[in-house]
Order: sequence, then structure tokens, then C-alpha cells
Amino acid sequence: MKAALTGGTGFVGAALIDLLLKEGWDVAALARDPARLPSADKLRVVKGPLEDETALAALTKDADVLFHLAGVTHARARQDYERVNVAGAEAAARAAKRAGAKLVHASSMSARRPEVSPYAKSKFDSEGAVARPGGEWVALRLPAIYGPRDMVTLPFFKLVKSGLALAPGTKPPARASILYVEDAAGALLAGVSAPHGAVYEVADERPEGWAWTEIGAALGEVFGRRTRPIAVPRRVIAAYHGAVRTVEGALGRGPSVREGQINEFFHPDWVARDNLLSEATAWRPTTPLKEGFAKTACWYQERGLL
Repeated sequence: MKAALTGGTGFVGAALIDLLLKEGWDVAALARDPARLPSADKLRVVKGPLEDETALAALTKDADVLFHLAGVTHARARQDYERVNVAGAEAAARAAKRAGAKLVHASSMSARRPEVSPYAKSKFDSEGAVARPGGEWVALRLPAIYGPRDMVTLPFFKLVKSGLALAPGTKPPARASILYVEDAAGALLAGVSAPHGAVYEVADERPEGWAWTEIGAALGEVFGRRTRPIAVPRRVIAAYHGAVRTVEGALGRGPSVREGQINEFFHPDWVARDNLLSEATAWRPTTPLKEGFAKTACWYQERGLL
């Protein structure tokens, strides 16, 4: 089987490349900077941006499947979400259709509630975008993902190691699905066999999801610590986010906090339950939360990050 892939330099994309190579796939990957691709010497690398149709055509030549993971999570302006996440998804779908390849599109659980943020809306709109060209496609709404190579969750690990576990101050407590990165890669691979023309939510091993306090307690056990849960009021996070965005804007830095992210953080329900991938395919998550946390903590510690 031949796979084409966008977003291979990202956290989940790198894990998917590892899995595809392990399973014996012939893999081609699109990248602006091929040096950032893991296992680049084992791939057919196509250099270019997502908006380059010639590069997309070269990427998908003879491909059976196109895994589309490229996207932006933190943009300076709303139109950047539209340009990359929506128009980019449609361009990938057109390329897949022309090549006769099935498209497996990585969406986000946030697409369930597009009103909460510009990012969430762009992921919701991307699901419609991949359907427009009319080829074979599936979209997978991935939940929160963690694991080795991820730098976004590192501050949370550091905080819990110190004995503190922050959680959004909501009533009832906010809950979410949370998935180890190798399981996320396995879900994307399972999307190849899922009935096409549908959006699937990807769950973890716990149908009811996890409260933030439970997530903090599980990670605390990995460190051998009893964590102190702290419910943080919305106004505190809002003030912090506002200060960060102001400073980054003044310094000309890219945003580390996206517009509307506070709405995502305080939304009470990000638990996967609608049209589950596990009901349409043989895929099941195999890494329990504590085991995944232990593997991730070990990766951070080996690199002197934790």
C-alpha cells in the first residue's frame, strides 16, 4: 500500500509516519522543510507548501490513501485558519480525488462546537471542505492528544510534578477524552477501512471521559505524588491569556494562546460519543492513561526537559 501524507513534521504526523513504516507502507510526505521529517531517509519526500497544487499532485501520484494532517492551531489572524485549515483541506481532497486515493482527514473534537473559537470553526468547516470535491473521504475528530515529542503538554507535566493540578472551575466538572499519540496514529490508519463519507469521533479507553481532576491525579501517581487540585476561575485564565497575547503581539511573536481558547478550555464536554470510530472499525485504544503518562514523562526526563 502507498500512503501520501501532509503534516508529517507535526507531533501526530511523526507518530503516523512511524506506524506506517512499521506496517510496511510505502510513504510519501509533503514538507516545506524536509529536514524536519522523521525518518526522511525512508520516505519519498516532496518539498513544497500545502497550497502548491503541483506539489500535491506529485505527492499523491500512485497513492492509495492521502492522510491529511497539515493545519494551523495558533494563527495570528482568523483568515489564516480559513486559508490553511479549510482551503488547505479542500486542496488535499481535490488532489486525492484526482489520484483516486481515499482521503483520511484529521479533524478535531472542537469541530463539534464551531462557535467556541475561530480554530474550532475552521475544523468544522474543513470537514465540509473535504466533502466538496466528491471523492472518497473520512474525517476523524481527534480528542486531546499527548505523548512523546509533544511540547504543548510539558508545562502541565511540570506543574503536576510540583504537586499542583489546575482544572477549569466549572460546575459540573468539565470532562474530556484524552488519547495517547500512538493510539491517535492507529486511529488514523483505521480510517482507511472506515466507511467513507462520514465524520467519526475518536474516543479513549473510558466511555465517560475524564474530569480534569482525574487527569491530574493519574499523572500525579506516575510521579508518586498526591496532587492538590485547584479549580481556576475563568476570569483568571482570561486575564492570563490576555496578557500573553498582548506581550507576544508587542514582541512580534507567533501566538501561543489562540483566540477563543478559553472557551475551549471551559467547555464542559469534550467526550467522544457520536458516531465513534470504534463502532465502525476494529480499532480500539490500547494505551491506558497512566501508562501513556509514564511513557511521556520518561521521554521528557530522558531529554532533560522534566
